[in-house]
Amino acid sequence: MKQNKSHKLLVRILLFGGVFFCMHTAFSQDFKVRGRLHMDALYGIHDADAFSNGFNNRRARLGAGGKIDDNWDGQIEIDFADAVIVPNDFRLRRSYENGARIWIGQFKVPHGLNELTSSNAITFIERSSANNAFVSMRRMGIAFEYNAETFGLMTMVYGRALGQRAALIDDMPMGIGLRAYTSQKIGEDGGVFHVGGSASFEHLMDTLALGFSDRPEARDSKGGSVRYLRTTVPDAQSTLRTGIEVLVIKGPLSIEGEFNMASINRYIGNTTSFYGFHIQTSYVLTGESRRYSNGIVGGISPQGEKGAWEVAARFSLVDLNDEDLTGGDQSNITLGVNYYVSSRLRFMGNIILISTDKTDDSPILGLLRAQYNF
Repeated sequence: MKQNKSHKLLVRILLFGGVFFCMHTAFSQDFKVRGRLHMDALYGIHDADAFSNGFNNRRARLGAGGKIDDNWDGQIEIDFADAVIVPNDFRLRRSYENGARIWIGQFKVPHGLNELTSSNAITFIERSSANNAFVSMRRMGIAFEYNAETFGLMTMVYGRALGQRAALIDDMPMGIGLRAYTSQKIGEDGGVFHVGGSASFEHLMDTLALGFSDRPEARDSKGGSVRYLRTTVPDAQSTLRTGIEVLVIKGPLSIEGEFNMASINRYIGNTTSFYGFHIQTSYVLTGESRRYSNGIVGGISPQGEKGAWEVAARFSLVDLNDEDLTGGDQSNITLGVNYYVSSRLRFMGNIILISTDKTDDSPILGLLRAQYNF
């Protein structure tokens, strides 16, 4: 059985690789192969017997993307980390001269600054628990985006995600989301002050049970089996997810804060609400500044031959307790250091201090990452 599964996986990888090669050849320099590899190692420093020490292949993505003609571009990307094939972005996009764009396919629901920051550029090894627990990720749908010099917005009508077809009872859930922001320049060195907000409403149709959970902002060698935060709303009818985000970038200093909330309308009983937030700061010791464009935070490009060094700290909190549901509360303090060899290669280290009402322990975890993208 294991050999059969391995054979099927190899066939799929070769098939996808052949497709990407053909697409790359067909579209020449306008359509390029893309990918990323994120390799982690976790070690439990204190009170961490529940976690499995060792290595974890967090992401192994391969795809292709680029211009189709003067107006349209496309992207296809899959993740096959640890032999599990997951579809990511599968989309077309039409750009207009006035700054507007139309998206068609599967891509991220426009919600939250932390979620929309690429995993290649996030400050810490994992996104905050408040983001992971409450923000809808990739879904299939159609979206309209508009960006001007000091403000922008994106709205999306969406359904299920690729790969969820077998889980549907009847009609798929349907939702609509909106994210809007405004930004202002600070000083003469490219600094920025950004404020944004997101809201997404989703009717669950025949999918009645809705789960919320997250790992403690780290995945162990088993892929992250430890989840202190976990609950299921059994009679959910619809959800309203809201968020507020603030960002300041001033030279090598960046400060980011985000609050997220999920309200679940239930067929039986009152509305259930959960919330969470994070606040983080980072400083680039070698003087570089984080990139920012169209409401999205980018990474760091070292200016010297010896690369760039960054130190960072984050506090996050999530509360999944409300009346008849006790999913737990959890707060984390994460300390981080990042070394950027180039804009495409970096090494990361995190120490995570965990506090939760689900255990009397106070786990402390050490996490390392080596990552590159092309």
